[in-house]
Amino acid sequence: MGLGSERFAVPTNNERRLRKEGELKGKIVVFILVILVVGLLSYRLVKYNLAKRNVEEPPAEKVTSVKVLPANRGNIEQVIFLNGDIHGLREVDVYTRVSGKLVKKVKEEGENVKKDELVALIDRDEPALGFTKAEVRAPISGTIIRYYVDIGDSVIPQEPMPQEPVFNIAYMDKVKTVVNVGEKDISKLREGEKVRVSVDAYPGESFPGRVVKVAPAVDPRSRKLKVELEIENKDHRLKPGMFADVEIVYNEHKNSLVVPTIAVLERGERKVLFTIEDGRAQLREVKTGVSDGEKIEIIEGLKEGETVIVEGNFGLSDGARVEVEGM
Repeated sequence: MGLGSERFAVPTNNERRLRKEGELKGKIVVFILVILVVGLLSYRLVKYNLAKRNVEEPPAEKVTSVKVLPANRGNIEQVIFLNGDIHGLREVDVYTRVSGKLVKKVKEEGENVKKDELVALIDRDEPALGFTKAEVRAPISGTIIRYYVDIGDSVIPQEPMPQEPVFNIAYMDKVKTVVNVGEKDISKLREGEKVRVSVDAYPGESFPGRVVKVAPAVDPRSRKLKVELEIENKDHRLKPGMFADVEIVYNEHKNSLVVPTIAVLERGERKVLFTIEDGRAQLREVKTGVSDGEKIEIIEGLKEGETVIVEGNFGLSDGARVEVEGM
């Protein structure tokens, strides 16, 4: 070999083996480090998720379901509820003036008669004397309500001892009812007050009338005051003897702002109700007036058209979340 040539050392087999082993060990170390890093990251991620899951979430806000109605204008009445029997405005029991037997009913029950019109004939008990049949006439214009005797029955004059009448007649274009009012309601009564009467024969219908007479003294036995009511009855649908439910209107407020009575609650000495703003209940203190049991008058604290809660308001608090049913 010449002096200018270079000499390179050729690695032996042993050197090559050692170098490969070194490279393999380096790769194993890197792989182990990667596994450790991944494992550590996974551990921390799992630990974080477990910790997050164990944190209690705040409870969802309670939502109360409610029903609402608008405040509007209307008439409101204060009423005394009573009952009594229907009578003709004028009723008269008619007697014979002579003794005898009833032989003819010229007018039957239910027929209308004029004053002094012939109603019945009486045959006297003294045929040998040849008396003509005695006439019984109507003392007032009205309707024959009932006969107390039948054809052939004996009749006797009212004097000197009270006897059974021949018939009863009543003026029916107006009828009357007498009611007995308890002491707590006496101060509410005035002649001329409006009256409504209803009977089972005509469900859902009422007949107008008025107070015409208030007794000057209370009955000491019953502690009640007798009050007479007069009711219009031009079609004669109300009959004597009917049982009537009576309403005496002693106070009336017209065009008042009203809400259902169930909308108003008592909180201590305050009267309150709830409106709704942005899905939350808003407590309102109000001043109330008269009530008829179903509606109550609102004098202060509410405007016409505002929505008030009428169901679901019991136990409700100011600012509570609410949901209107049907919306």
